[in-house]
Amino acid sequence: MKPVLKLQDLLTAVKGETTRNVAVAAGHDPDTILAIARAVEEDVIKAILVGNEKEILRVAKDKKVNPSLFDIMNAEDDISATTKSVLLVREKKADMLMKGSVNTSTYMKAILDKDRGLLPQGKLLSHVAVMEIPTYPKLLLVSDAAIIPTPDLDQKIQILNYAVEVANALGNKMPKVALVSATETISFKVQSSVDAAVITAMSQRKQIRGAIIDGPLGLDVSLSPEHCLIKGLESPIHGQADILIFPNIETANTFYKSTTLLAKATVASIVVGTTAPVILTSRADEDDSKFYSIVLAARLAAKRFFESNS
Repeated sequence: MKPVLKLQDLLTAVKGETTRNVAVAAGHDPDTILAIARAVEEDVIKAILVGNEKEILRVAKDKKVNPSLFDIMNAEDDISATTKSVLLVREKKADMLMKGSVNTSTYMKAILDKDRGLLPQGKLLSHVAVMEIPTYPKLLLVSDAAIIPTPDLDQKIQILNYAVEVANALGNKMPKVALVSATETISFKVQSSVDAAVITAMSQRKQIRGAIIDGPLGLDVSLSPEHCLIKGLESPIHGQADILIFPNIETANTFYKSTTLLAKATVASIVVGTTAPVILTSRADEDDSKFYSIVLAARLAAKRFFESNS
């Protein structure tokens, strides 16, 4: 697979692969039904909507969506719908999971259930956003903007590895990773700069493989070759980062929201660390973002399937 530079390119690549199944928890959400219908019509997925069957049919009719596009599994309430959806993934009757109208806390509780969830023991749950920004020449991956408030050093390494896995699924076999801090200078008063320096040293000693890693780096020199030249900074990233690893959820989430609101970025988001891709979209996300999140999950599901059977 050639490196994907635009989300539309990702759609084209996924349409050439075997169609994957998605289980939607509490599938009567109108925006979710629209995104699912679009993905089915584009031959990206097959879908099982789990929830109140009458409500799903009512919403589909209201949105002028043909309910024959997907299968419907009836469930008494949102909790039951989420439990059944997770079970479909565990039993490999679905390749990925998507949040519908269910409350996020209920959704995450089912995913994190030690006995019946999707998170293997010892694994970390993390969020990766794939951003198409009009002013940036390629897709930019951002992590973690939604799940881990203040990751420690070990967690940052896991977050980085997850983001690299997503980049690989997009055809980028050696992504450039910028470890973002407030400055390029290592300061013991700024923990993110120390963590970045340690991770960079680990990469140089081949303790972390599969990526070109540098840090600490300011956001400007992570994304602008001109700023590197102005500052006289020599970095293998050279303002051309494929992945930004932020020091905490505040900085990552602020970048995520400011980029979508002010720079008009289109985003595909995925939750990783689980046994199957998990789609967790916000009610405020644009329709395209919901759709491309499904496309991204389908690509990851296909990649994992081929790797497990190769």
